[in-house]
Amino acid sequence: MKIVVLPGVGFHNDTKPYENLSKYLMDNLNCEATPFYWKHDRPLPDVTLPYKSIRSWGYEVILDFQQVILHAFDMVLPEADYYIGHSAGSILALAQKDKPCIIFGSPAILVEAIRKEKARENSGSFFEAKLMESAQSKKNILNIINKYDQLAYYLNLPNTENIVYQGSWFNPNTYNPLQAHLGYWDNDFTRKKIIETIKVWEKNKSK
Repeated sequence: MKIVVLPGVGFHNDTKPYENLSKYLMDNLNCEATPFYWKHDRPLPDVTLPYKSIRSWGYEVILDFQQVILHAFDMVLPEADYYIGHSAGSILALAQKDKPCIIFGSPAILVEAIRKEKARENSGSFFEAKLMESAQSKKNILNIINKYDQLAYYLNLPNTENIVYQGSWFNPNTYNPLQAHLGYWDNDFTRKKIIETIKVWEKNKSK
């Protein structure tokens, strides 16, 4: 069994969370698990304004997300039995037709909302239609949502289980939206649910 882990946008230089999750999967599922560090191929603009590092990170995030929206079905991902995707990586996981996937921090429903609006205007987008077609073809999708993650949403598709957990107690003085979105990687609930779910899926495959 092989599992490919797909990070979200702008965080590819820090490999520790993805490597740690992959190791956890291998230790608990006796499988092969590896992150796939997908990247756009566009040069970053020169930054001549203040806060250079923050602006560069912002460019990286925007270009990464554009890469997913424009090329999700053109990008070649490693073959796998299961895909695990975070944020924009969840879009790539959903785009892998017929492959079960686990997603967290996923904004995929925003793509679905755009598709419905365009359908109402009789101007449907090929990308949105193809993504939903691929997602609906899957036998299993687990969508994990941190209650405080402002970028994660329910996904209303067949064969989809949406699970909401409370990542941390909300405190207006300490609440960090970025951490709420990134905290899935080392969260005990997320990790245990992934293991539990894949074990059930594997058992059902043998029936």
